[in-house]
Amino acid sequence: MKPRIHIIGGPGSGKSYAAAKLAKHFGIPAYDLDELFWDHSALHYGVRAEVEQRDQRLATIVSQDGWIIEGVYYQWLAPSFEAANLVIALTPSIWIRHWRVSRRFILRKLGSIPSKRESFADLCHLLRWSHAYDANNLVQAREFIAKHRCKLIDCKTVGDVMTLVKTRLSG
Repeated sequence: MKPRIHIIGGPGSGKSYAAAKLAKHFGIPAYDLDELFWDHSALHYGVRAEVEQRDQRLATIVSQDGWIIEGVYYQWLAPSFEAANLVIALTPSIWIRHWRVSRRFILRKLGSIPSKRESFADLCHLLRWSHAYDANNLVQAREFIAKHRCKLIDCKTVGDVMTLVKTRLSG
């Protein structure tokens, strides 16, 4: 059986980067929950996808033999947490996360990476939300997945993620 890994963490924590590295290592697909949660066909940033469609897409992913799912969400992800071999909480410092989010925004505006049609107000909102993530969302997410605590790994860096996951799942 291939690994099923769920990565949680605030914006800019390195979830996508860790997921890509793990996906390459294990030869399995990685999924960004933003692709399920947001309606990318909307004319502006911040429109949510239909709940039924989102949940159906999640069920399709979770039914696969191996996967890596990453995102900031938790409330609608019980199926993913139930199916995961490991749940990783990626928690670098808030200042590293803010720097990464700001850098990504600038690169999108410069056209260096694909844009999600964000405005400067969207960036400010995301930074404020990100700043409160550890005290609010991460605490609530930990409570939500408490029954899966045996699968939870706390990591500060992507290097920590790679080392611990390879140790636990490779072999």
